[in-house]
Amino acid sequence: MAAMVAVGYDGSEHSQLALKWAADFATASGARLRVVHAWIWPLFTQDVGPVEGVADSGLRHAAEVIVKEGCDIAAEISPDLKVDARMVAGLPGVILRQESLDASLLVVGSRGLGSFLGKLVGSVSLDLAGGCPCPLVVVRAQREEGRPVVACVDGHLRSSKVLEQSIRVAQTLQTELRIVHVEHAGPRWKPHRTSQSHSRDVLRNAMLWAQEMDPNLAVTEQLLTGQSVTSALIAAGGEAELLVLGAHGREGHPGTLTTVLAHARCNVMIAR
Repeated sequence: MAAMVAVGYDGSEHSQLALKWAADFATASGARLRVVHAWIWPLFTQDVGPVEGVADSGLRHAAEVIVKEGCDIAAEISPDLKVDARMVAGLPGVILRQESLDASLLVVGSRGLGSFLGKLVGSVSLDLAGGCPCPLVVVRAQREEGRPVVACVDGHLRSSKVLEQSIRVAQTLQTELRIVHVEHAGPRWKPHRTSQSHSRDVLRNAMLWAQEMDPNLAVTEQLLTGQSVTSALIAAGGEAELLVLGAHGREGHPGTLTTVLAHARCNVMIAR
C-alpha cells in the first residue's frame, strides 16, 4: 500500500484498539501514521457566547491531550514510526473522510465517543462504510499472530479489489490468505441461483490470480453455503485477523456491510 495510514482517535477504548492496530500495520508496511481527532465541541458551543470555560478553554486543551496521548501510544508501539497529528473541528465522519483523501488506508474503532455522544453523532464506522475515499478497516479486536486474512469474492470484476488488497494485507502481516465464496442456497423450493461448479470456478480463478501475484503467499480456499450470505460471512471471519469485503455487490451490498459490521467478531476491511 502507499505511504500513509490514517486512524481516528478519540481516547476511547475502541479507538485505542484501532490506533494500536494501525500503528502495527503502518510499521509493518513502512508507512507513516496520521492520528486524526475530530474535535466536535465547537459544533455545540459556537453560539453559546462568552461563557467562561467554553471559548478557547479547557475543552480545546482536553482535545489536545487526547491527540498527544494518541501520538504517545503510537510511539510506544514503534519508536521509529513517523507520526503526525490532526485535530480538526467537525463531525468525525466528515473529518475522517477529509483527512484520509491522501491515505492508503483509514482505520477506525467499532465504537467511540461514549454512549450519549455516540448516539448523537451516529456510528462513525457505518457512516464511513457507506463512502470512504480509501480502503477502510473497522477494528474490533487486537491483532493476534497467525490469524488469516479472509477475502470474500463473488466472481465479479469488483472482486479484484478485494483480492488485491487482501493479498497486500496478508503480505504485510505475514499471514495466510483464505479466499471464500458464498453459494447462496436460497429457499428450498427454488433451484439454486448459482451452481456449485460455477462457485468452484470462482474460487479456482481467485486462487490462480492470488498465486500469480505472490507465489510464496500461503493461500487456501473455502466454499460457504447457507440460506444467509451475511451469516456465512460472519462465520467465516470467526477466527480471522481481517475479513475483507467489497464496497459494492453481493458481499458489499449496503445491508450486508451493515449486518457484518454490527455482528462480526473480527476486524473488517472494506476494499475500494
